[in-house]
Amino acid sequence: MSSLTEAIQKHHRSLGKTLEAHARGVGGGEPQTERNLFVAFLKGDLLPHARGEERHLYGAVDALVREHGKATATMMIDHEFINDYVAKIELATNRLESADGSERAQMLRELRELSLRLDAIVELHLAKEERVYLPLIERYLDQAHQQQILEAIHESYEEEKKMPKERPLDVRNVVPRERHTLIFDTFTALKPGEAFVLINDHDPRPLYYQFQAEHSGQFSWDYLEQGPEVWRVRIGRRA
Repeated sequence: MSSLTEAIQKHHRSLGKTLEAHARGVGGGEPQTERNLFVAFLKGDLLPHARGEERHLYGAVDALVREHGKATATMMIDHEFINDYVAKIELATNRLESADGSERAQMLRELRELSLRLDAIVELHLAKEERVYLPLIERYLDQAHQQQILEAIHESYEEEKKMPKERPLDVRNVVPRERHTLIFDTFTALKPGEAFVLINDHDPRPLYYQFQAEHSGQFSWDYLEQGPEVWRVRIGRRA
């Protein structure tokens, strides 16, 4: 890992940790000094970081993407996070059906936080498509090509709606210590005959043996994609 990458990742982690701490602490009757500190962090640390990247990093990245990269790669990462949050929201919603008391109150707070995070990601994602991609398409693609894209999107959308619902569970961005709990909670929430698609960055074969030990005869396991970068496994609850 280069010193540049290491330094940027370290600063990202620091910014993210501080931002999360402030975000969780405001709006609950805290003193004005705490809110002032939050604003000072946003204006004195977060925004200067963003402006520094725009001035000195993104120009180099533009040239590299044109020669070596994929312009839509960051948007695909948005989709990974959207899929992940949808799966977490569905799981939290299902678990709320049997929760009560203080557990229910805590889970409702978690559901609200997940929903707000998803809302922020989707808002940003849609803005990027509308401000960057759509103007390029309007300017450089003829009407016939645009119409083909529109019809293909509509056809894909309708086909997806007709398909049996198999929730995606993308754990590539979930910290390793939380992955197995999330996966088994998702399985527990399935009704007989339902399934979800596990998306992972390595072969989850050890997980299969854990399912065999804990849910023998109750689950199905079907590989849909086997590397080298992404593994997709359909895991179902037998009827």
